[in-house]
Amino acid sequence: MHWLMWSWIPGLHWLAWLHAGRLTREPRYYVFGLLYALPTLLLLLNRSLSIRVLLLSWGICCVHLLLQQTVINRRIAQHQGQSGPAQELMQALLRAALTHGGCVTVTQGVMETGATFAEVEQALHAMVASGYVYMRDNVETGVTEYVFTELE
Repeated sequence: MHWLMWSWIPGLHWLAWLHAGRLTREPRYYVFGLLYALPTLLLLLNRSLSIRVLLLSWGICCVHLLLQQTVINRRIAQHQGQSGPAQELMQALLRAALTHGGCVTVTQGVMETGATFAEVEQALHAMVASGYVYMRDNVETGVTEYVFTELE
């Protein structure tokens, strides 16, 4: 389950922060999760507490998550990409993009790095998730290109 999906469930919305904390090993996300869990816990302990408090917490949590979504996705991608070979492949793809005017296709990545199509595609998708790369379709060829925003 994608970490952000929890935010759409009132009463369980705080689990999105805990899930993000587990994926990134970022302690402050655990703290946010516990803070957003307080209204749910208080509602369970004290039935006279208004459901409006829970809904208010849910609304604030959703806005907070949406504002932090890019940062969290970037941290998740960084945390998952800390392995040696994957990092080396990303560096090789970066060099390939540099030689191809700031963008690279999967096939160019395979030719430049010697990795498999699946490995190159997985690495490029991780880079897209981190926010440093975006995908576009070449109008002339119809091929999907991965554009490195800082190299354009």
